[in-house]
Amino acid sequence: MSRFETVGNTAVQPASWWAVGSVALGSFATVTTEFLPVGLLPDIAAELNVSISHAGLMMAVPGLLAAISAPSCIALFSHIDRKRILLTLLSILLASNLIVALSGQFWLTLAGRVLLGFALGGFWTIAGSLGPRLRSGREGVSATSYILAGVSLGTVAGIPAGTLLGEAFGWRSAFEAAAVMTLLVGVLILLCLPVLPGHRTAGMRQMRLLASEGAILRRFVAALLIYVGHFAAYTYLAPFVHEQAGIAGQTLGALLFAFGLAAVAGNLVGGVLAARGAPLSVLIMTLLMLVALTALLLFAANPLLLWPSILLWGFGFGMIPITTQIWCFDASNGRVEGVQALLVCVVNLSIGGGAFIGGQVSGYGGFTAAIVTGVVGAFSAMVVVLFSLSRPKAKPLETL
Repeated sequence: MSRFETVGNTAVQPASWWAVGSVALGSFATVTTEFLPVGLLPDIAAELNVSISHAGLMMAVPGLLAAISAPSCIALFSHIDRKRILLTLLSILLASNLIVALSGQFWLTLAGRVLLGFALGGFWTIAGSLGPRLRSGREGVSATSYILAGVSLGTVAGIPAGTLLGEAFGWRSAFEAAAVMTLLVGVLILLCLPVLPGHRTAGMRQMRLLASEGAILRRFVAALLIYVGHFAAYTYLAPFVHEQAGIAGQTLGALLFAFGLAAVAGNLVGGVLAARGAPLSVLIMTLLMLVALTALLLFAANPLLLWPSILLWGFGFGMIPITTQIWCFDASNGRVEGVQALLVCVVNLSIGGGAFIGGQVSGYGGFTAAIVTGVVGAFSAMVVVLFSLSRPKAKPLETL
């Protein structure tokens, strides 16, 4: 196995594992920041004098902007040193966290979350494709899995971490902590990550070709549906359980923390299952999500059944990032950066769209309607996965 990466005509010694870890921590910091508001929405809404549904825009707006910044970053800045791009994006993330932590009006808070959207999509896209450049051969696969683990853990850790900090020290403390974490990650990347020269790619042309391939498109549709359903429901989980079961305060924090622990377990199991067979792992994940959300609707008022339903939901959600990512990579034929950019676009569009849809339906039909939307999303995703599995494999239109 070669210990060197070839860049142009020059052999470059692989980066240290510290470099891989710094990128993984950066992925964790950006994605954690994205999900911080979910468990804090009631407190944020009360202090800034807006409705909970309106406060949900703190999730919708950055997700939609990240969906734009992900492909744009690849298309416009593919020739720029990756280390410089990551440090620039972390600077934007730092500014976002500070604005939210210090703002006294909702419009300014939302402006801070706009900055997050720009940083999030670009960082997630670039970081997710750096593994093979940092370590060679099989170690490149391991490096990629560590970086993606940072993304996956961020999706499940942000909410309980924000809730626990908010309960203990006030909701602003969660964003203050995120600012400190961002600063520390920036220092690590500055010290540990080597210069990674950019190289021009097919950019938007490659992504258009990928999006036109049926096998990849079906995977993206399934990912979109499961994420939309999840975040339509999960963004409003806190007010839902408060309304149905009277759960709030430290008990709510414990519930969300338990969800996060279950999601970490789901992430680990999902990675093992996806390595053995990505399509089957995605099918299992959609089934778990459907069962869990349906059980939550049926047993929300019963504490003995509410907690198992939440834990099963958390476990299923923990499987989503790693299983869908590997499933999409399986159809990439080596075009990982292009697939990664499109997947980040799809996921963040789904997160933003899901939070927005959940806010709209809960505004008209109560928070139960948001959970129903999650059930519909999980069922629809399972149908798409089953349809995709029944289709014969087709060669891509063009390999770049």
